[in-house]
Amino acid sequence: MKICLWKSQFLKEMKLLSFKLFNKGSTSKPFITLPFTLSRKRIYILPTRHGWVFILILLAMLIGSVNYKNNLGFLLTFLLGGMAFVSIFHSYRNLLGIQILAVAAQPVFAGDRAVFKFSMRIKEPARAAVAISLPNAEKIVKDFDGNKDNWIRIPVAANQRGIFRPGSLLIATQYPLGLFRAWSTIRLDAQCLVYPRPLPGPLTTADDAGAVNGEEGRDIPGAEDFQGLKSYQEGDPLGHIAWKVLSRGQGLFTKMFVAQAGSTAMLDFDALLEPNAERKLSRLCAMILQACSHNLVFGLKLPGKVIDPNRGEVHRQQCLKALALYAITDTITNA
Repeated sequence: MKICLWKSQFLKEMKLLSFKLFNKGSTSKPFITLPFTLSRKRIYILPTRHGWVFILILLAMLIGSVNYKNNLGFLLTFLLGGMAFVSIFHSYRNLLGIQILAVAAQPVFAGDRAVFKFSMRIKEPARAAVAISLPNAEKIVKDFDGNKDNWIRIPVAANQRGIFRPGSLLIATQYPLGLFRAWSTIRLDAQCLVYPRPLPGPLTTADDAGAVNGEEGRDIPGAEDFQGLKSYQEGDPLGHIAWKVLSRGQGLFTKMFVAQAGSTAMLDFDALLEPNAERKLSRLCAMILQACSHNLVFGLKLPGKVIDPNRGEVHRQQCLKALALYAITDTITNA
Protein backbone atom coordinates (compact mmCIF):
# COMPACT_ATOMS: atom_id res chain seq x y z
CA MET A 1 0.00 0.00 0.00
CA LYS A 2 2.83 2.37 0.91
CA ILE A 3 4.58 1.57 -2.39
CA CYS A 4 1.42 2.45 -4.36
CA LEU A 5 1.04 5.74 -2.50
CA TRP A 6 4.70 6.56 -3.03
CA LYS A 7 4.44 5.77 -6.73
CA SER A 8 1.33 7.93 -7.11
CA GLN A 9 2.99 10.86 -5.32
CA PHE A 10 6.14 10.43 -7.40
CA LEU A 11 4.20 10.56 -10.67
CA LYS A 12 2.35 13.70 -9.52
CA GLU A 13 5.64 15.41 -8.67
CA MET A 14 7.13 14.53 -12.06
CA LYS A 15 4.04 15.83 -13.88
CA LEU A 16 4.28 19.08 -11.92
CA LEU A 17 7.98 19.36 -12.79
CA SER A 18 7.19 18.74 -16.46
CA PHE A 19 4.49 21.44 -16.42
CA LYS A 20 6.83 23.98 -14.82
CA LEU A 21 9.60 23.26 -17.29
CA PHE A 22 7.23 23.34 -20.25
CA ASN A 23 5.85 26.76 -19.27
CA LYS A 24 9.08 28.19 -17.95
CA GLY A 25 9.30 31.92 -18.74
CA SER A 26 6.91 31.78 -21.68
CA THR A 27 5.56 35.27 -20.97
CA SER A 28 8.10 36.90 -18.62
CA LYS A 29 11.21 36.47 -20.73
CA PRO A 30 12.01 38.81 -23.64
CA PHE A 31 11.50 37.76 -27.23
CA ILE A 32 14.20 35.67 -28.87
CA THR A 33 16.03 37.44 -31.68
CA LEU A 34 16.50 35.64 -34.99
CA PRO A 35 18.40 33.76 -36.25
CA PHE A 36 18.33 31.46 -33.24
CA THR A 37 19.97 28.07 -32.64
CA LEU A 38 18.72 25.53 -30.11
CA SER A 39 21.47 25.02 -27.54
CA ARG A 40 21.92 22.42 -24.81
CA LYS A 41 20.62 24.73 -22.08
CA ARG A 42 17.25 25.22 -23.79
CA ILE A 43 16.38 21.54 -24.31
CA TYR A 44 14.47 19.64 -21.61
CA ILE A 45 13.79 15.91 -21.50
CA LEU A 46 11.51 13.68 -19.43
CA PRO A 47 10.01 10.20 -19.86
CA THR A 48 6.74 9.92 -21.74
CA ARG A 49 3.80 7.96 -20.34
CA HIS A 50 5.08 4.87 -22.14
CA GLY A 51 8.52 5.65 -20.76
CA TRP A 52 7.27 5.59 -17.17
CA VAL A 53 5.53 2.27 -17.78
CA PHE A 54 8.73 0.91 -19.33
CA ILE A 55 10.76 2.03 -16.28
CA LEU A 56 8.31 0.33 -13.89
CA ILE A 57 8.49 -2.87 -15.93
CA LEU A 58 12.30 -2.78 -15.78
CA LEU A 59 12.15 -2.33 -12.00
CA ALA A 60 9.79 -5.29 -11.70
CA MET A 61 12.08 -7.40 -13.89
CA LEU A 62 15.10 -6.39 -11.81
CA ILE A 63 13.37 -7.27 -8.52
CA GLY A 64 12.26 -10.62 -9.94
CA SER A 65 15.75 -11.39 -11.21
CA VAL A 66 17.24 -10.59 -7.79
CA ASN A 67 14.69 -12.72 -5.94
CA TYR A 68 15.09 -15.72 -8.21
CA LYS A 69 18.80 -15.16 -9.03
CA ASN A 70 17.98 -15.43 -12.72
CA ASN A 71 20.99 -14.46 -14.86
CA LEU A 72 18.93 -14.33 -18.05
CA GLY A 73 16.56 -11.94 -16.30
CA PHE A 74 19.51 -9.72 -15.36
CA LEU A 75 20.78 -9.83 -18.94
CA LEU A 76 17.41 -8.86 -20.43
CA THR A 77 16.82 -6.12 -17.82
CA PHE A 78 20.19 -4.45 -18.37
CA LEU A 79 19.94 -4.85 -22.15
CA LEU A 80 16.57 -3.09 -22.27
CA GLY A 81 17.71 -0.52 -19.72
CA GLY A 82 20.80 0.23 -21.79
CA MET A 83 18.70 0.72 -24.92
CA ALA A 84 16.41 3.12 -23.07
CA PHE A 85 19.40 5.01 -21.66
CA VAL A 86 20.97 5.42 -25.10
CA SER A 87 17.63 6.64 -26.52
CA ILE A 88 17.84 9.63 -24.12
CA PHE A 89 20.88 10.93 -25.99
CA HIS A 90 19.28 10.29 -29.38
CA SER A 91 16.15 12.25 -28.37
CA TYR A 92 18.31 15.08 -27.08
CA ARG A 93 20.52 15.07 -30.17
CA ASN A 94 17.48 15.15 -32.44
CA LEU A 95 16.74 18.76 -31.39
CA LEU A 96 20.23 20.08 -30.74
CA GLY A 97 21.41 22.63 -33.30
CA ILE A 98 18.05 23.30 -35.01
CA GLN A 99 18.13 26.85 -36.38
CA ILE A 100 15.18 29.22 -36.77
CA LEU A 101 16.08 31.82 -39.37
CA ALA A 102 12.90 33.84 -39.87
CA VAL A 103 9.16 33.97 -39.24
CA ALA A 104 6.51 35.76 -41.28
CA ALA A 105 2.72 35.97 -41.64
CA GLN A 106 0.51 37.75 -44.17
CA PRO A 107 -2.39 39.91 -42.90
CA VAL A 108 -5.76 38.16 -42.64
CA PHE A 109 -9.35 39.09 -41.87
CA ALA A 110 -10.82 38.37 -38.44
CA GLY A 111 -12.19 34.85 -38.28
CA ASP A 112 -9.68 33.49 -40.79
CA ARG A 113 -6.59 31.43 -40.03
CA ALA A 114 -3.29 33.27 -39.85
CA VAL A 115 -0.53 31.18 -41.43
CA PHE A 116 2.81 31.64 -39.70
CA LYS A 117 5.76 30.56 -41.83
CA PHE A 118 8.95 29.52 -40.05
CA SER A 119 12.22 29.23 -41.94
CA MET A 120 14.31 26.50 -40.28
CA ARG A 121 17.70 25.04 -41.09
CA ILE A 122 18.96 21.68 -39.90
CA LYS A 123 22.65 20.88 -39.85
CA GLU A 124 23.97 17.35 -40.31
CA PRO A 125 22.80 14.76 -39.50
CA ALA A 126 19.18 14.61 -40.69
CA ARG A 127 16.47 14.73 -38.00
CA ALA A 128 13.41 12.50 -37.81
CA ALA A 129 9.94 12.98 -36.29
CA VAL A 130 10.36 16.57 -35.07
CA ALA A 131 7.04 18.03 -33.88
CA ILE A 132 6.50 21.80 -34.24
CA SER A 133 3.42 23.55 -32.87
CA LEU A 134 1.87 26.77 -31.58
CA PRO A 135 -0.81 27.09 -28.86
CA ASN A 136 -4.29 26.11 -30.09
CA ALA A 137 -2.87 25.01 -33.44
CA GLU A 138 -2.35 21.73 -35.22
CA LYS A 139 0.95 20.01 -34.51
CA ILE A 140 3.24 19.57 -37.52
CA VAL A 141 5.47 16.47 -37.46
CA LYS A 142 8.25 16.56 -40.03
CA ASP A 143 11.48 14.82 -41.00
CA PHE A 144 14.30 17.22 -41.81
CA ASP A 145 17.16 16.70 -44.24
CA GLY A 146 20.56 17.92 -43.14
CA ASN A 147 22.01 21.21 -44.45
CA LYS A 148 18.73 22.28 -46.02
CA ASP A 149 16.37 25.20 -45.40
CA ASN A 150 12.78 24.23 -44.60
CA TRP A 151 9.61 26.34 -44.47
CA ILE A 152 7.10 25.19 -41.86
CA ARG A 153 3.55 26.59 -42.16
CA ILE A 154 1.36 26.58 -39.04
CA PRO A 155 -2.21 27.95 -39.34
CA VAL A 156 -3.70 29.57 -36.22
CA ALA A 157 -7.23 30.94 -35.80
CA ALA A 158 -7.24 34.75 -35.58
CA ASN A 159 -10.67 35.71 -34.29
CA GLN A 160 -10.12 39.34 -33.30
CA ARG A 161 -8.80 42.33 -35.23
CA GLY A 162 -5.54 43.97 -34.20
CA ILE A 163 -1.99 42.71 -33.83
CA PHE A 164 -2.10 38.96 -33.21
CA ARG A 165 0.78 37.08 -31.56
CA PRO A 166 0.68 33.27 -31.84
CA GLY A 167 2.46 32.51 -28.55
CA SER A 168 5.58 30.46 -27.90
CA LEU A 169 6.80 28.00 -30.52
CA LEU A 170 7.13 24.44 -29.21
CA ILE A 171 9.66 22.08 -30.79
CA ALA A 172 9.55 18.51 -29.46
CA THR A 173 10.49 14.96 -30.35
CA GLN A 174 10.00 11.42 -28.99
CA TYR A 175 12.49 9.91 -31.39
CA PRO A 176 13.66 7.12 -31.52
CA LEU A 177 11.71 4.80 -29.17
CA GLY A 178 8.96 7.08 -27.84
CA LEU A 179 10.17 6.52 -24.26
CA PHE A 180 11.50 10.04 -23.70
CA ARG A 181 10.26 13.42 -24.86
CA ALA A 182 12.73 16.23 -25.52
CA TRP A 183 11.33 19.72 -26.05
CA SER A 184 12.06 23.41 -26.10
CA THR A 185 9.76 26.46 -26.03
CA ILE A 186 10.86 29.56 -27.92
CA ARG A 187 9.21 32.97 -27.45
CA LEU A 188 9.55 34.57 -30.87
CA ASP A 189 8.57 38.11 -31.83
CA ALA A 190 6.06 36.83 -34.38
CA GLN A 191 2.91 38.77 -35.18
CA CYS A 192 0.17 39.02 -37.76
CA LEU A 193 -2.03 41.99 -38.65
CA VAL A 194 -5.72 41.08 -38.46
CA TYR A 195 -8.19 43.23 -40.41
CA PRO A 196 -11.87 43.56 -39.41
CA ARG A 197 -14.21 40.98 -40.89
CA PRO A 198 -15.88 42.53 -43.99
CA LEU A 199 -19.58 43.22 -43.51
CA PRO A 200 -21.26 43.41 -46.94
CA GLY A 201 -23.43 46.40 -47.78
CA PRO A 202 -23.73 49.37 -50.15
CA LEU A 203 -20.73 51.57 -50.84
CA THR A 204 -21.79 54.99 -49.48
CA THR A 205 -20.14 58.30 -48.63
CA ALA A 206 -21.14 61.38 -46.63
CA ASP A 207 -21.32 64.90 -48.07
CA ASP A 208 -19.25 66.51 -45.29
CA ALA A 209 -16.47 63.98 -45.96
CA GLY A 210 -16.32 64.56 -49.68
CA ALA A 211 -19.18 62.73 -51.36
CA VAL A 212 -19.08 61.62 -54.95
CA ASN A 213 -20.24 64.42 -57.26
CA GLY A 214 -21.37 66.34 -54.15
CA GLU A 215 -24.43 64.17 -53.47
CA GLU A 216 -24.84 63.34 -49.78
CA GLY A 217 -24.97 59.66 -48.92
CA ARG A 218 -24.93 58.63 -52.55
CA ASP A 219 -24.42 54.96 -53.37
CA ILE A 220 -21.48 54.42 -55.73
CA PRO A 221 -22.63 51.77 -58.18
CA GLY A 222 -19.20 50.56 -59.28
CA ALA A 223 -18.02 51.66 -62.65
CA GLU A 224 -18.96 51.23 -66.22
CA ASP A 225 -15.80 50.49 -68.23
CA PHE A 226 -14.20 47.04 -68.01
CA GLN A 227 -10.45 47.30 -67.37
CA GLY A 228 -9.19 43.73 -66.85
CA LEU A 229 -8.94 40.83 -64.42
CA LYS A 230 -7.25 40.46 -61.06
CA SER A 231 -6.92 37.60 -58.59
CA TYR A 232 -9.98 37.17 -56.38
CA GLN A 233 -9.72 38.60 -52.86
CA GLU A 234 -12.13 38.04 -50.00
CA GLY A 235 -14.82 40.71 -50.00
CA ASP A 236 -14.92 41.17 -53.79
CA PRO A 237 -18.54 41.29 -55.06
CA LEU A 238 -19.77 37.94 -56.38
CA GLY A 239 -21.26 39.73 -59.37
CA HIS A 240 -17.77 40.74 -60.50
CA ILE A 241 -16.32 37.21 -60.50
CA ALA A 242 -15.22 36.05 -63.96
CA TRP A 243 -17.32 32.88 -64.02
CA LYS A 244 -16.43 32.02 -67.62
CA VAL A 245 -12.74 32.09 -66.78
CA LEU A 246 -13.39 29.90 -63.75
CA SER A 247 -15.41 27.40 -65.81
CA ARG A 248 -12.41 27.00 -68.12
CA GLY A 249 -10.31 25.98 -65.14
CA GLN A 250 -8.08 29.06 -65.32
CA GLY A 251 -8.54 30.11 -61.70
CA LEU A 252 -10.70 32.51 -59.69
CA PHE A 253 -10.53 36.11 -60.93
CA THR A 254 -12.49 39.33 -60.39
CA LYS A 255 -13.39 41.79 -63.12
CA MET A 256 -11.91 45.28 -62.68
CA PHE A 257 -13.76 48.40 -63.81
CA VAL A 258 -12.70 52.00 -64.31
CA ALA A 259 -14.63 54.57 -62.30
CA GLN A 260 -16.14 57.68 -63.80
CA ALA A 261 -13.74 60.53 -64.35
CA GLY A 262 -13.48 62.72 -61.28
CA SER A 263 -15.27 60.24 -58.96
CA THR A 264 -13.78 60.42 -55.47
CA ALA A 265 -15.18 58.74 -52.37
CA MET A 266 -14.41 59.58 -48.75
CA LEU A 267 -15.39 56.66 -46.52
CA ASP A 268 -16.42 58.19 -43.21
CA PHE A 269 -16.62 56.27 -39.93
CA ASP A 270 -19.09 58.75 -38.41
CA ALA A 271 -21.41 58.66 -41.45
CA LEU A 272 -22.30 55.01 -40.90
CA LEU A 273 -25.43 54.13 -38.93
CA GLU A 274 -24.16 50.84 -37.47
CA PRO A 275 -24.87 50.24 -33.74
CA ASN A 276 -21.25 49.93 -32.59
CA ALA A 277 -17.68 50.70 -33.61
CA GLU A 278 -16.77 47.14 -34.58
CA ARG A 279 -19.63 46.88 -37.07
CA LYS A 280 -18.67 50.27 -38.51
CA LEU A 281 -15.11 49.04 -39.01
CA SER A 282 -16.40 45.87 -40.67
CA ARG A 283 -18.58 47.94 -43.00
CA LEU A 284 -15.65 50.21 -43.85
CA CYS A 285 -13.52 47.15 -44.55
CA ALA A 286 -16.07 45.81 -47.03
CA MET A 287 -16.40 49.26 -48.63
CA ILE A 288 -12.63 49.54 -49.07
CA LEU A 289 -12.49 46.15 -50.79
CA GLN A 290 -15.43 47.09 -52.99
CA ALA A 291 -13.89 50.45 -53.91
CA CYS A 292 -10.61 48.75 -54.80
CA SER A 293 -12.37 46.20 -56.99
CA HIS A 294 -14.02 49.14 -58.82
CA ASN A 295 -10.67 50.94 -59.06
CA LEU A 296 -12.17 54.00 -57.34
CA VAL A 297 -10.20 56.87 -55.90
CA PHE A 298 -11.19 56.93 -52.22
CA GLY A 299 -10.07 58.19 -48.84
CA LEU A 300 -10.75 57.10 -45.29
CA LYS A 301 -11.87 59.18 -42.32
CA LEU A 302 -11.63 57.73 -38.82
CA PRO A 303 -11.86 59.56 -35.49
CA GLY A 304 -8.41 61.09 -35.08
CA LYS A 305 -7.09 59.90 -38.44
CA VAL A 306 -7.68 60.86 -42.07
CA ILE A 307 -6.15 59.13 -45.11
CA ASP A 308 -6.22 61.23 -48.26
CA PRO A 309 -7.96 59.88 -51.38
CA ASN A 310 -5.85 57.60 -53.54
CA ARG A 311 -5.99 54.21 -55.22
CA GLY A 312 -3.83 51.13 -55.63
CA GLU A 313 -2.59 48.23 -53.53
CA VAL A 314 -0.41 50.34 -51.23
CA HIS A 315 -3.37 52.62 -50.47
CA ARG A 316 -5.60 49.60 -49.86
CA GLN A 317 -3.18 48.13 -47.33
CA GLN A 318 -2.76 51.50 -45.62
CA CYS A 319 -6.52 51.86 -45.14
CA LEU A 320 -7.04 48.28 -43.97
CA LYS A 321 -4.16 48.64 -41.51
CA ALA A 322 -5.76 51.79 -40.10
CA LEU A 323 -8.98 49.83 -39.53
CA ALA A 324 -7.11 46.95 -37.89
CA LEU A 325 -5.27 49.22 -35.46
CA TYR A 326 -8.14 51.59 -34.67
CA ALA A 327 -8.40 52.07 -30.86
CA ILE A 328 -6.03 49.14 -30.29
CA THR A 329 -3.85 49.57 -27.19
CA ASP A 330 -2.48 46.04 -26.77
CA THR A 331 -1.62 42.98 -28.82
CA ILE A 332 -3.76 39.84 -28.94
CA THR A 333 -1.91 36.82 -27.54
CA ASN A 334 -2.83 33.28 -28.52
CA ALA A 335 -3.21 31.21 -25.35
